[in-house]
Amino acid sequence: MTEVTQILAGLNSAQSEAVEAVEGPVLVLAGPGSGKTRVLTHRVAYLAKEYGVPVWQIMAVTFTNKAAREMKERLYQLLGEDFRKLTIGTFHAICARILRQEADAAGISPHYVIYDTGDQVSLARRAIRDLDLDDKRFRPQAMLRYISAAKNELQSPAEMQTGTYREEVARRVYERYQSLLAENGALDFDDLLMQTVQLMRQDADVRAKYQRRYPFILVDEFQDTNMAQYELVKLLAGKRANLFVVGDEDQSIYRFRGADYRNVARFRDDYPHARVILLERNYRSTQTILDVANSVIARNLQRHPKRLYTDRGTGPELTVVE
Repeated sequence: MTEVTQILAGLNSAQSEAVEAVEGPVLVLAGPGSGKTRVLTHRVAYLAKEYGVPVWQIMAVTFTNKAAREMKERLYQLLGEDFRKLTIGTFHAICARILRQEADAAGISPHYVIYDTGDQVSLARRAIRDLDLDDKRFRPQAMLRYISAAKNELQSPAEMQTGTYREEVARRVYERYQSLLAENGALDFDDLLMQTVQLMRQDADVRAKYQRRYPFILVDEFQDTNMAQYELVKLLAGKRANLFVVGDEDQSIYRFRGADYRNVARFRDDYPHARVILLERNYRSTQTILDVANSVIARNLQRHPKRLYTDRGTGPELTVVE
């Protein structure tokens, strides 16, 4: 059995189609339990072993550290020690690395510190008090939610939308909060994304450098990306647009973190010639469970229709508990 045959072994027809779709934008709409991670990791191995792409030219982005660890473990099985040459991790981790390397171009110190949640709350409280505001009335956590939402939409304090007095206060706190971050040589988690996008937008040389460095980009859990993350992958993909994204509007659960399932629709609009592949075979549940899930989610009209099926049999009937 050749290496390529081994990579494709055990994949169903839709999974194989996704793995072998090399050039251009590809949107994989994957139902739960349909083997998303398997498709992503086997595609990386296919690019390297069949298509001859140097492993260091592939970027694989996922949403959580846990998912990144799982991908690394699977890729080790497929690529051996070569997997260490991959750029693989969360959006925040990859952006943090880029900003360290391109600190001069970004206008920041390469030794910047990343503020965690506790640091951010403390700094927001200081910003509120610096503005002679009551931090009981304008709670730091609440102000940070406004600030985070603005950053996820790539809005500076001057660009932040304000329609109420509270939103205007949040804008002023945001402005002071950013000044304090700069004074402390710090970035928060949202800054990692926003500053990287700004860098790629404003510096054509840096943008071209990373487009050459990563001609193949893969994104997991695409439905959980926010506007900053979507804009980043578009900038990195450039005109070649070898952008492979896997997601499912039906599974978007991180709206409170700025995730926007509409990025799936934006992808189809921005790449009208993208290949769309459906992973509808479920390996986890019985058909009864899938039929109920299908009938519930079918009421959401803002989605690409899928019909999940399984070979695991019908299974017991569901019990409704009120």
